[in-house]
Amino acid sequence: MTELVMRPAETRYPQWAAASGLLYALGVFIVPVTRRADWPLWALTGSSLVIFVYLYRDFLHRRDVRPRRALMNIGLMVMLGAALMPLNVAAVTYVLYASALAPLVLPVRRAVQLFVLLAAAVLLELLLLDFPDRLVIGSWVTFLIFATGGTNLFLGERERQHAQLQRASEEIEGLATIAERERIARDLHDVLGHTLSMIALKSELASQLAETDMARAAAEIRDVEIVAREALSEVRAAVEGYRGRGFSGELQRAKQALSASGVSLDTDIEPIELVPKLETVLALVLREAVTNVMRHARASACRIRLHRTDSSLVLTVEDNGVGGVRPGGSGLAGMLERVSSAGGRLDIDSANGVAICATFPCSREAA
Repeated sequence: MTELVMRPAETRYPQWAAASGLLYALGVFIVPVTRRADWPLWALTGSSLVIFVYLYRDFLHRRDVRPRRALMNIGLMVMLGAALMPLNVAAVTYVLYASALAPLVLPVRRAVQLFVLLAAAVLLELLLLDFPDRLVIGSWVTFLIFATGGTNLFLGERERQHAQLQRASEEIEGLATIAERERIARDLHDVLGHTLSMIALKSELASQLAETDMARAAAEIRDVEIVAREALSEVRAAVEGYRGRGFSGELQRAKQALSASGVSLDTDIEPIELVPKLETVLALVLREAVTNVMRHARASACRIRLHRTDSSLVLTVEDNGVGGVRPGGSGLAGMLERVSSAGGRLDIDSANGVAICATFPCSREAA
């Protein structure tokens, strides 16, 4: 409900503009002034102006959130002018306001149809009331109806386009938020899924061994402690990644992690200034690939290469481990999803060790 009320406020008139727009309504007093009318006509005209000001103000506050209420206000303005015209022909001013406000709530075609209807109704009433110079007055009123209403046709259309763009922007922002949540969910699954499964299995095994082999049970509990600490460090690393570690920071983390695991690392990184979205994807792919090397590869050496061609940017992570990648793994599935979201292609060769190659369409200038 808050969005429904607050969003349209951006397209309302400023208070000074709304107040200045009421100055033209004082034209209803032309007839009482020029004819030196008695107090009943003055009182009737003044009362009609009070009613009109209420309708005008209510229209400006309701036109975005309750368009039907705004249309009702326009109809009441027309009825107010038509009712007062037999005594004060200047009350046609209220009809002119209705024609000026209609394009702000009606599409162009319906607004033009309303202009024609209002002009015909005013001309008919002037003819039936047998006003002097009724043809001159009717022609002038018809011109003003189409002039004031036609001017606001452009304003109303512009505001509707602005509202559509704003709604589209909000939808894009919402989709981006959903995509970011899904990315974080994938990252947490990649970081914690395997580790928590291992902790659960070892805890269950330690519970079973507690009654038969206390030494093995204690060893399993120590393994659980080690795995839990590793999980904690991985979560901290993931949080740091969300804070904007970038590809270079992820590469530094990979060097430290592989060194601690006894895996020698060879890097060949071209100096490339990456756009933020692509850098984030590359960093996440590198993290997942290095994690797989440490957990599953049983490798002694790893090589990371980032280079660009005339039409592509290529990240390669390869090791000399046992190979045999399972395509259905959740880690590789998340990696493939990230690469695909950036318009890239993921190739995996596990014949001799594992070589993961992420290729993104990107010219040298774009990179």
